[in-house]
Amino acid sequence: MSSETLITRRTVHITTSLSRCGGGIPPVIWSLAQHMQRLGRDNLVSGLVDEGFEKDCRDQVIPVIAGVVRGPRSLGYSSVLRRTLGSQIRSTDVLHTHGLWTYPGKLAFQLGRQKKCPRIVSPHGMLEPWALNRSRWKKRVASWLFENQNLQTADCLHALCDREAENIRSYGLRNPIAIIPNGVDLEGTNPGRDKEKFLGDHPYLAGRQLLLFLSRVHPKKGLPDLLRAWENIKAQDQNWSLLIVGPDELDHESQLRGMAEELGIAQHIHFLGSAYGQKKLEVLSAADAFVLPSLSEGFSVAVLEAAAAGLPVLLTQECNFQKLSDAGAAIEVPAGLNGVTDGLTRLLQLNGDQRSSMGARGVELVKQSYAWPAIATEMIRVYDWLAKSGPRPGCIQMG
Repeated sequence: MSSETLITRRTVHITTSLSRCGGGIPPVIWSLAQHMQRLGRDNLVSGLVDEGFEKDCRDQVIPVIAGVVRGPRSLGYSSVLRRTLGSQIRSTDVLHTHGLWTYPGKLAFQLGRQKKCPRIVSPHGMLEPWALNRSRWKKRVASWLFENQNLQTADCLHALCDREAENIRSYGLRNPIAIIPNGVDLEGTNPGRDKEKFLGDHPYLAGRQLLLFLSRVHPKKGLPDLLRAWENIKAQDQNWSLLIVGPDELDHESQLRGMAEELGIAQHIHFLGSAYGQKKLEVLSAADAFVLPSLSEGFSVAVLEAAAAGLPVLLTQECNFQKLSDAGAAIEVPAGLNGVTDGLTRLLQLNGDQRSSMGARGVELVKQSYAWPAIATEMIRVYDWLAKSGPRPGCIQMG
């Protein structure tokens, strides 16, 4: 691709939440935009103001347009976003929608048609079967009103892995699909095993081996199965403690606390709240292994970060990361109590050298396949193909 193409074209990212309040999608958008910017591709990020916007977005180097929500938050309607973003879109832009079921996606469809801009839509796991069955009535209404039209008329869809592409096809969509995973920033992600700073803040964990869950505390993450599996194999008696780290959603943490008390394992189940930046690096550095027992995922950045930090990983098949287990860096099991119990048993039976070897294989896989610069370069190739200024990339699956 020519430097002229990279300079004259711009990608406009359109999403709902712009801050950590939106879970894993906003960090992916910001990282993708920043790495594309370094490659010479102009970016504009747009979405809705939320309670984390001031803290997370005001100092971003990427230009941002944010609109205040009018009406129900779940719909995400913003007349400010419509007016402001509409005045900024150029015919040479590529519009990239992240996420489904809210007004910003409909706005992207309208602007794409009005300005004659190509559109790519990233569902980010929102067409996975488990996700479609949650809040089904809302999604059926949104599908009928606008989302099916948005998806069916997109110039390209974006899947994070082969399994997500299969689920997109199962939804009935025949658009071209770009299969490109999320990336991870390698700088600072492999801090080595150093518990000292962390134990200084949590001395009650001294002498314990630490299994880390680092993600949203949400029903789809499968944590009730993990707690029951923990009790089944008496993990606390094997000198292990479980750290549950992440923002609480739907008051799920209180349900899990009650379950831990009922199971008699509360003494070794620790809820540490959210962790970002240096705090997240410290907890990754202190952990001895990582677990994500999800019932549904698009492609988890948390798993990437754990692998990049050199942690052996226990994950479910629904995390869509078979390459990690194929590389010998993870134990992959079916979601549900039986699968998680089996995986947890196998993980805790490993000795320190075996866990270190698994972690080292994960670091190597991430370096080879999931570094952000390579991911951003591939996405730029997709944008240029959509804009008819480059050949069709190999990651494109035609319908």
